[in-house]
Amino acid sequence: MRKSISIPVVMALLMSMTACSGTDSGSSDLQGNPGLISTPADNTSTENQGNQGSNQSSSDDWHSASTPTSQTEPPNPNNGHNDGEMSGKVFVLENGMGIQLYGGGYSRGENYAKSLNEIKNRVGDKVNVFSLVAPTHGSFYLPEKYKNYMASEWDNIEYINEHLDGVIPVDAYTALSKHVDEHIYLSTDHHWAPLGAFYAAEEFAKTALTDFAPMSDYEVQSRDGYVGTFDGFSDHDKRILDNPETFTIYIPQNNYSTEHYNSDMTNGQQSYLFDNLQAVDLWNCYLVYHVDDGGITHVTTDKKNNRKLLVVKDSYANPLVPCLTNSFEEIWAVDMRTFQLSISQFVKDHGITDVLFCMCTFSATGDNQYELEDIL
Repeated sequence: MRKSISIPVVMALLMSMTACSGTDSGSSDLQGNPGLISTPADNTSTENQGNQGSNQSSSDDWHSASTPTSQTEPPNPNNGHNDGEMSGKVFVLENGMGIQLYGGGYSRGENYAKSLNEIKNRVGDKVNVFSLVAPTHGSFYLPEKYKNYMASEWDNIEYINEHLDGVIPVDAYTALSKHVDEHIYLSTDHHWAPLGAFYAAEEFAKTALTDFAPMSDYEVQSRDGYVGTFDGFSDHDKRILDNPETFTIYIPQNNYSTEHYNSDMTNGQQSYLFDNLQAVDLWNCYLVYHVDDGGITHVTTDKKNNRKLLVVKDSYANPLVPCLTNSFEEIWAVDMRTFQLSISQFVKDHGITDVLFCMCTFSATGDNQYELEDIL
């Protein structure tokens, strides 16, 4: 059931959230400028792990991915009884986890779906187009007694899915709900953790009918003491600062090469998917990925299946892309906020077989999604 939001709650959201359509680099985030913040609700009524490599499709049937069925009610994992309060722009739990209160936006979600439908119409039936809208911390960790403080991400994602035409939804919400006792969201940062991105990538690969490498095929690297963007967003709340976390990345071990271009496909040069995790500034660990917000990344892999993927994204997809090097022969990644070309023309020019729109709810139903209108 979609829940209405009361006037007091809307006022609380107005006070706690800031609209921003720019990029979300770690440096600007720590200065208090969230890159993935939605505007409050603009409507009166808001609101498994897949098999490990057995769903390989042949080059002849890559375009036959089917629309998955969806539940009518969201999964309801036990999120405990942690208390908390607003601190700056963040709801901070007593255990030190920060949560951004999602404001919803049905009309913006409908506009987002319209943009994806237009892309699908332009690229034609032989190109799969997928929509993965990622929920954020609040869906799984906001205590039940505070649920009316934010709009339902489940309802808003479902509303988007209801308006898709020929675009295949990826149910990352349910996939993530099965792992809420794991470190799938960063407690001190507005992004999901790389482990959450891994499970979402796994669900996408299952939906797209392609292989996916199990966790045992990755090199795992970790660094302790991470405190991310919620430090600045919370006005340096002591509960955030006193609860640093471990930042863990998953490095694929198959063979691949990486190129990086400016956002207009100029200045191409050899690159790599990761910086040295131990060498980056501790507070900047999320920027270890060279799938970034300001350029175009191209990955060529040893997976010979004639599948070429374009990921149109916000920064939530940065740790997701490396999880797909065992799933696609080529991967291109562009950020919708900085990309300067036409998505549909890019698909044709580079022989793309699959397009994945991957971003969190704050982008899909916030101002960021309007960037799509200029790059169809």
